[in-house]
Amino acid sequence: MRNKNLQVMVETAVLVGAALLLSELRLWRAAYGGSVTLEMLPIFVLAFRRGGAAGMLGGALLGVLQLVFGGYFFHPVQVILDYPAAFMVLGVAGFGLLGKVRWLGVTAGSLLRFALHVISGVVFFAEYTPEGSSVLGYSLLYNAHYMVPSALLAWLIIFLLERRREIFEPRA
Repeated sequence: MRNKNLQVMVETAVLVGAALLLSELRLWRAAYGGSVTLEMLPIFVLAFRRGGAAGMLGGALLGVLQLVFGGYFFHPVQVILDYPAAFMVLGVAGFGLLGKVRWLGVTAGSLLRFALHVISGVVFFAEYTPEGSSVLGYSLLYNAHYMVPSALLAWLIIFLLERRREIFEPRA
């Protein structure tokens, strides 16, 4: 049992580190934050290999590390929504049916992350909404323009990795 716990801790550390590195390799950066990256991919792999709880823990750690290494701090609740919570919810991909039907897990985790960023945008960044526009509509569009490509990339890579099932199955 102790050896298995050590394996999970090491895998979590390696995959969170990979996610942090991938968060810095931006394919495209939005004007006020948010960017198209592959940062979600290692957290999804962790969730599929070790389950939802490990995925959620790894995601929360990634969010905290991103905050420490240059996150945007506006309000304490905004920090929680945009960092640890937004990445923690990626781990739901490892629970139950979502962990078995991986495209569904990636979709669910990505949608939950998107929802938290939208809520943060509506509550804390409404002042950036162009005059005459809907705050909710603007937050949806703003966050979708980087979240949708990021989610599609993660979905595509997970789909391609499915041919190598051992990637998602932990060693005994």
